[in-house]
Amino acid sequence: MTHSKLRHMPPALYACAAVAVPLAIAGGVWRGTAGLLGALAGVALTATGFAASWYFVVWTEPLGLRLVLPAGLMGLVAKIILFAGAFLAATRAEWSGMMPMAVGSVVSIVAVLVALMVWASRVRLPYVQPVDDIQ
Repeated sequence: MTHSKLRHMPPALYACAAVAVPLAIAGGVWRGTAGLLGALAGVALTATGFAASWYFVVWTEPLGLRLVLPAGLMGLVAKIILFAGAFLAATRAEWSGMMPMAVGSVVSIVAVLVALMVWASRVRLPYVQPVDDIQ
């Protein structure tokens, strides 16, 4: 995996870092320490889920372009399992930081999507010649 293939991951992770501090402050005001930790956990879930999904895609691209879509879907499934497990654990523990964790997740997901859209609008992507060998 080359550094050039990971170039667009930092803007997404920077977006998570940018929203972490305001979310932590808001969570702390809203629910105290549990809210602060919940908001940070939501941001960490988003950053981890994004990094895992992207790693699946970047890792499989050299193996063949036909594997990229299944790898992306594997990353999505892994992300859903990660989020479901975290929220299930918070629910079972009746943790008061669960709502700030949900807000932190949603806000950081939106921040990641905005960062990726800005990145995609500014970066010069190479043209890829379509391959007609799919039968």
